[in-house]
Amino acid sequence: MSGLLIAFAIVVLIPLFVATWRTSLLGLALQGALIAWLSLRDESTVTLDVALIAVDVIGLRTVAAPLLLYQVMRRRNAPPRNDVIAPNLFSWAIALGLVVVAFRAADVLVPIEGDDQMLVAVAAASFVLGLFVLAASRATFSQIIGVLRIENAIALFELGAPGEHGSAGLYAAMSGVLLVSVLFFRWYLVHVTSEGDDEPATESAVL
Repeated sequence: MSGLLIAFAIVVLIPLFVATWRTSLLGLALQGALIAWLSLRDESTVTLDVALIAVDVIGLRTVAAPLLLYQVMRRRNAPPRNDVIAPNLFSWAIALGLVVVAFRAADVLVPIEGDDQMLVAVAAASFVLGLFVLAASRATFSQIIGVLRIENAIALFELGAPGEHGSAGLYAAMSGVLLVSVLFFRWYLVHVTSEGDDEPATESAVL
């Protein structure tokens, strides 16, 4: 399990440094695939809640959300580069610092080393990095990426731990909220005016 969580953390970090919108969408898809692997790896029977989890993490997070946004960006002929955070050493240091803080907080919240501690650390790091993306950029696409990163962090925390999952109704509600959010994001990207929309993340002096 720890190996999958480390892979998730790497997938969360790389799009912050490789500044293209395709990388951001690929990162979201890989996050969904890793959540699916973590949440379904021990399931031997197909029940309603397992089916709903599969629809959520595979159908929506891994395939539908990245694909719908990809189609819109291709249709708009968006330039390849898209900085979700400012491309300078200061922003990168903040991102890495947030990861360190998240892991230190997990040490306090879950004192015993193991998979549970790693899950809390990675989910917390993903969550705060999503908030950082929201705070660092005014561009519509980057804001959408930040929200979906936060959605994935919450899903990782909810579904990543082994054992019994929640009720089928909970997963149906989560999937419904995600689906409505993605459809709204797609509609907004299609109809939003281009003026001022593709502003890069606010840049500070390169250190």
